[in-house]
Amino acid sequence: MKKLITFLILFFNSNIVSAQCDFVIDIGDKKTKIVEMFAEPLPMFDKLSMLPIPSTKLCPNDRLDDQIAIEYLFLGDELAAIRMLVLNNGSNEISNKFLLMDYAKNNFGDFDTGQNPSLYNSFHAWEKYGKIIVYQRLFDTEGFIKEEIYISNEEFDLKLGTFYNELEEMAFGDESEETN
Repeated sequence: MKKLITFLILFFNSNIVSAQCDFVIDIGDKKTKIVEMFAEPLPMFDKLSMLPIPSTKLCPNDRLDDQIAIEYLFLGDELAAIRMLVLNNGSNEISNKFLLMDYAKNNFGDFDTGQNPSLYNSFHAWEKYGKIIVYQRLFDTEGFIKEEIYISNEEFDLKLGTFYNELEEMAFGDESEETN
């Protein structure tokens, strides 16, 4: 009986301790704390900056590979989104280990990948914890896998969308004016 109780305690404790990355700051937070720990974000466009960090620094207990990067996207000084990106080589070695797919399933919820997860070519979205979370694993025309998890909330997802739309309008607006 004691062995059974010990086994059940160990079993439930190992399942309760669900590994999840410690992103240090949350969507909408100022960048100050993450800058103190790592570095100043790199400017990408006016008002948009990005700070990449190897997942092994923020997720030491998640069995992720150092070829999975975590990108913090900032609009001004506020965190707008977090992206977990697989940095695949030409043979999709990291994606074929299912590390990010398993992380998504374990931390956000299971989803159907079909009988052969290596053929999964789609995305799955959740709304949890006040966040929008999207896992995607997509093949390009050459068979290269683009795999990532995107985390934001409704407010900052809309702000990012508006920002990217304005960038696109500026880029294509200039071209359409030249052709007129």
